[in-house]
Amino acid sequence: MSSGTGAINLTREEIERLATKRARLRAKTVGWDFTMAIAAYSILTAVIILRFEGFGTEFVAPIAILGLAMILFIHRRRGEQLFERYYGEELLELKEHSQGEKAEALISSPLTPRETEVLGYIALGYLNKQIADKLGISEQTIKNHISSILRKLDANDRTQAVVMAMRYGWISPQVGESSEFTPSDRD
Repeated sequence: MSSGTGAINLTREEIERLATKRARLRAKTVGWDFTMAIAAYSILTAVIILRFEGFGTEFVAPIAILGLAMILFIHRRRGEQLFERYYGEELLELKEHSQGEKAEALISSPLTPRETEVLGYIALGYLNKQIADKLGISEQTIKNHISSILRKLDANDRTQAVVMAMRYGWISPQVGESSEFTPSDRD
């Protein structure tokens, strides 16, 4: 599979598998759009008005459940459509670049620069308080960043997130060498 220059020639199956991973990551990072938020707010408003007007729970509850089910169905369908679109885009890009850099490094990070920075400190073994002190922000903000990182990467814990980020090249496995994070920063 490897050539003499260190490039990787990907098979069709590998390209399809990698395109699927990249498309899922992109589709997952798309949250509720404005339309879905308005629809949810409208259903909530309708339920409140109906209850205020004296309609009983036996009438209002099914309306609320049907409305929320409709929103979830539309949101899921939209996610499937985005996945299909992103898959096509990723497949084309990967076919064009099937030789060259390491395949996993082609997956772009769904993390913000600050989340990547926090994850770099986690990789060095920093505790939340230490990261907060280092970055000059609150420990709660660090916890919020970590929750966002875990959600975006679909990781179960900090270790899994770090391993995934290193695997895809979003943070360096040799944090002391090629990253701004050095072991001496821990003190």
